[in-house]
Amino acid sequence: MRKLLKKITFRTVPVYAAVFVILYFAKKENMALKYFIAGAALIVIGEFFRIWGCGHLVKTKEFIVSGPYAHLRHPLYLGTYLITFGFCMMAGMWWMLILSQLVYALYYYPRKEIIEGFRLASFYGEEYFKYMRSVPALIPSIKPYAASGMKWSFKRVVSNSELGILAAVFVGTAILYLKFSSRI
Repeated sequence: MRKLLKKITFRTVPVYAAVFVILYFAKKENMALKYFIAGAALIVIGEFFRIWGCGHLVKTKEFIVSGPYAHLRHPLYLGTYLITFGFCMMAGMWWMLILSQLVYALYYYPRKEIIEGFRLASFYGEEYFKYMRSVPALIPSIKPYAASGMKWSFKRVVSNSELGILAAVFVGTAILYLKFSSRI
């Protein structure tokens, strides 16, 4: 329970509130099949990036350049962005889509980039700056940064708490599906 309460912060409360608004106020008449399918696809891609990233991530213990980190610096942020975009599309809530884009672009991502950049620079110095200059932040490059022997690990996915996120994404998707199919 303490671990769950640690995840409720000033930064996460708006995210939880937005998810509640989307799930509660989504209405069948606002949903269109093509947007529902496109949104679901974005959610799958977003969760793929999050699971792939969490399977490589060892927070602040190692400088990770394997898996998705060889192609972009922030696979978890990209995944979160795609999941949010997907939920808004599925729900047909265009005003929430615009609002979430503004919050992400003007607050969430810049703040995280600064905080994480300073933290990683303090730990890894020039090695991090070289990586930062070579690897794009959110749009994956085709050419990997460097070869790394680290392999993806389900144990790291679990230790990085991604299974809870996956469950929440699944439940949210199921609720929107039930609303779309007029079952609730």
